[in-house]
Amino acid sequence: MKILKLIIVLSLIGIVLVAGCIGQREETKIPSKHGVIEMRVKISEKGENRYLVNVTIRNVGNASLRVALPIQFITLKFKLYKDSRELEYRGPVPTYLPLTESQTRVLDPGESLSRSYIVDLCWWNITKAGTYQLAVSYVTKNVASEIDFLRTEITIMQNVTAKSCH
Repeated sequence: MKILKLIIVLSLIGIVLVAGCIGQREETKIPSKHGVIEMRVKISEKGENRYLVNVTIRNVGNASLRVALPIQFITLKFKLYKDSRELEYRGPVPTYLPLTESQTRVLDPGESLSRSYIVDLCWWNITKAGTYQLAVSYVTKNVASEIDFLRTEITIMQNVTAKSCH
């Protein structure tokens, strides 16, 4: 009975911690089977509907784990929303081979890796100026590879300002 109560209490604490992190704009934390990773996203306007997106993946757990690098369009995905509606994507769609070991990295506790990419909002069907929500997702669940690495999905949304692309 004591074990059951302990499991329930720990589950509730876990739910509160996860729910508390989801609402944060700059940072999301998720637990994994090997440890805990944290994704941070910083978005900077560069003009003409272009934004610099800096993504940092950090091992905040107490064990080493292998992660896939955040690679644009492969493990790092972008979506644009207006009023909770996803806009049609019209940008580049690359093809790729399965990830190799060089496209992954072992992160020791406290270590992080960062990548920066330019995202052009005109890759989506923006018909009028306004505030939009850019979703940045680190998705490794279904990425083809023979290398064993953390399979997860983390999404952070931030507001961006766009001009009409037409």
